[in-house]
Amino acid sequence: MPAATNKGSALNPSGFLATQDLKDRGWTPRLIAEFLGDHDQTRPNGLKMGRRRLPPVKLYLETRVEEAEREETFLLAQHRAMQARERAEVAKAARQAKRAALLDAAAERYTPVIVPEALRKGAVKKARAPYLEGLEQLLTEIKRGFAHQPPDPQPEAAPKRKVSKSKPAKPKPLSESEEKDLRAALLKRLEAALAGAYEWFPDPYAPDPKAKKGKGSIAKPADWRKWDWD
Repeated sequence: MPAATNKGSALNPSGFLATQDLKDRGWTPRLIAEFLGDHDQTRPNGLKMGRRRLPPVKLYLETRVEEAEREETFLLAQHRAMQARERAEVAKAARQAKRAALLDAAAERYTPVIVPEALRKGAVKKARAPYLEGLEQLLTEIKRGFAHQPPDPQPEAAPKRKVSKSKPAKPKPLSESEEKDLRAALLKRLEAALAGAYEWFPDPYAPDPKAKKGKGSIAKPADWRKWDWD
């Protein structure tokens, strides 16, 4: 259902709704173009992109918006738009899950072979140093593979009216955050291998001894008096 009537504010004149207000009511750019057309008024935009002020905010007469929202054709179009958005969100989540699985599989390729050396206890950096170059080489190789691997084609959110030739999907290189996470995953596997070679090397998969246990997780001898035996 449409949102409650906007009585006006310091930003929007009374009787007008901004594009963000329409978005909150379930409108999309396509619905605005189809059922409202050109805007009725504008106001200065208080936001800036760096030093550049953004374009004026488009305003639409609230009476026109409410009239359009009562039309059956609008309600049907809005329902289709909501379904398309839900399909797009599901498809996006599936792509993200597959991408995460590919990154996990890439990290699992790394099985460092550790050759123990005569190191003093606690020399973590010296133990790790001989293998960092190989780790970075593998990371570069994985990045190169992702840069040349085409992603899965994205499903259409809604059937198009015009039939057009689909362009081939472009490869999706690792993002900065993905590269950071992948390097951390590789380093964790390296440190786990080092922990297996040196008994003093901290195991990254070992539980944190400093982690606080939840209160009440272990029963005290006198707790039985408070228990409900029924």
